[in-house]
Amino acid sequence: MEVSARRAFALLKSLAFERLSGSDAEKCAAETLLAEAQGCGVDAHIEEFSVPCGRVGSARLVVTAPYQKEYAVTGYERSLSTPEGGLDADFYYAEDLLPAHLLHVKGKIVMINGRLRRADYEKLQKAGAAAILTFSGTTLDRPSETDCDIRKLRETMTEPFGFAVALNMRAADAAEIVRRGAARMHIEIDSECVEGTSRNVCAVIPGTQYPDEIISFGAHYDSVHFSTGVYDNMSGSVINMELLRYFATHRPARTMKFNWFGSEEQGLLGSKAWTAAHAEELSKHVLMINVDVAAATLGHNIAPVLATQEAVGYVDALMCELGVPCKVKLDIYSSDCVPFADHGVPAINLCRFGASGADYIHDRRDNLKSGYIDEKALDITLQQALYLAKRVANAAVFPIKREIADEIRDKVDTYLFRKESKDKK
Repeated sequence: MEVSARRAFALLKSLAFERLSGSDAEKCAAETLLAEAQGCGVDAHIEEFSVPCGRVGSARLVVTAPYQKEYAVTGYERSLSTPEGGLDADFYYAEDLLPAHLLHVKGKIVMINGRLRRADYEKLQKAGAAAILTFSGTTLDRPSETDCDIRKLRETMTEPFGFAVALNMRAADAAEIVRRGAARMHIEIDSECVEGTSRNVCAVIPGTQYPDEIISFGAHYDSVHFSTGVYDNMSGSVINMELLRYFATHRPARTMKFNWFGSEEQGLLGSKAWTAAHAEELSKHVLMINVDVAAATLGHNIAPVLATQEAVGYVDALMCELGVPCKVKLDIYSSDCVPFADHGVPAINLCRFGASGADYIHDRRDNLKSGYIDEKALDITLQQALYLAKRVANAAVFPIKREIADEIRDKVDTYLFRKESKDKK
């Protein structure tokens, strides 16, 4: 059986629905992928793992001085609940949390710019903020056309620095409360922490000549709130499936393991769970190929390599042979390739970034109706992945050393919060 972008895109269409970590919809998608894999005649199964989840019953924000107005907000999942009757406190816009800002945050409802990063969370907790307020979108967004993002306090924040009250609002509303000089607020949030179940879909094709040399293929299939995730990352998931179909009928010299990871959007939880569960076999893994975002009609091809400069040269040469323009570089990529590199397995991430104004990610516009992805563009990354996979799977001597450059190890350590970022404010 040969690969087919048409067949892959048809599978993508059938899975174009919101697939949140630990949800019934994510489970449904996992079972669909499992059935597809088993239909290829290979050994396939599901591996479950626990994920920290949160339920928010309600969230409310009212400016009480010098004017009165209620604004739409969403509560962070795994946020603390406010006391009965809510929380009343002064408001402070801390912008970028520079030392001069931190002098004024204690006991206040503090709004910062952009997303809540781990370093920002640490500063706010240590400075004694009463609650955290973030915003999303743009100041030009219309409420009827955009969603107020639902965000989460990840365990990488709460485990070292404790829980906090946290809410999110639209950028346009955030601009208004600053412009009108909001000084005092009333907030309410009813939230609880729960444990959920997510799933990795796993399949294996034994090698015919070098069965103890394993090449792993990965793609995450979950999405975020409000998003069908056809770009991020059902596109990568269906490419992964086409590779499985091909090698099921064109048996590789080396063993191939295919994984569709759940809960990537919550901090690479699926791939972290898989590498932890399979730690003893990782020494046999010679390469990991991950596909995360593809099919953008307008865009360009990128291949971050988490290995060595020598590996970069090899991948770049293959892309030149194939005749597909692709920027190959030694760098990490925020996806399921990271836990493999962390265990010493060289990793390559194939992706097609959408051009500015022609990509939508982590919002309601990541859907088929937006018209920014297509079958022909999907085929570009599919052909890249197939060409690379065929060459490494059947090489007489494996062409990529099992080695991770020091600069990549440093970036992985920083990404996983084992060392402080050089860019930390």
